[in-house]
Amino acid sequence: MTLPVSGPISLNAVNVELGLSGTTSINMNQASVRTLFGVPSGTIRMSDGYGKANQFAFTISSDTTNGNLRTLAVNAGWNQTSKVVATISAGIYVSANSTGTPGLTISGSFPGGVELINNGFIIGMGGNGGNGGGPFAGSPSGGGSGGTALSVSTAVSITNNGTVGGGGGGGGGQAQYNGPSGCCGTPIYGGAGGGGGRTGRTNSSGGTGALGNALTGYARASDGSPGTAASAGGGSASGGNWGSSGGSSGAAGGAAGACTSGNSNITWVVTGTRLGALN
Repeated sequence: MTLPVSGPISLNAVNVELGLSGTTSINMNQASVRTLFGVPSGTIRMSDGYGKANQFAFTISSDTTNGNLRTLAVNAGWNQTSKVVATISAGIYVSANSTGTPGLTISGSFPGGVELINNGFIIGMGGNGGNGGGPFAGSPSGGGSGGTALSVSTAVSITNNGTVGGGGGGGGGQAQYNGPSGCCGTPIYGGAGGGGGRTGRTNSSGGTGALGNALTGYARASDGSPGTAASAGGGSASGGNWGSSGGSSGAAGGAAGACTSGNSNITWVVTGTRLGALN
């Protein structure tokens, strides 16, 4: 609710805007009224309250790693009682640097409620590519799972004009394989590494290629390339894009990262682009 932009304003309406009963005792000089009206001292008039709302609005305008919305709001000056309206600017990434940590967490107490407007990207960390197999490396390894984009444990309304996506799974590593037999025996080629999953501002690693049979002069196979915010990494098997599992080329690709954890706490005003499971 917002106070009227013209005409009379009743003290009853001011109480309601402050989250109080309309009949609660109130006076114009009390701190909560001055804060709402934006008049910290001196003369205060009812007209100072035109169009005022008991909420704290702030903007996330720079890339943020492992964001916690409550902490960001407090650091921006929130009084920890009024409603919070947070906006992520267009082109801004709120992302993770670990698959065990969400790109953005919304948790804790928001007594006045909380609203998020996402015009940018909320992204989980991509999984690492699996390593190739070889005579000195053993079996190839699977790609790593992608991380969760958004974890929510308190009620929030979200207007998603941008993208919320789990990190891509890493590509699986390639198995060793045998070449044609020769004078020195059958050469064994090392398998190449898988590509890293698509991620946020922290790149995911490509897998390492394995060494072939050194006795017959076969060099190490190629490494997988890292996943970035722009694309998944390539390799023996490519990493997955946001919200997608990694490819397989011997060992399994990593699982896709989830779009959300705690989706039951979210009211989606606008769904926008959501990539990965809504858990």
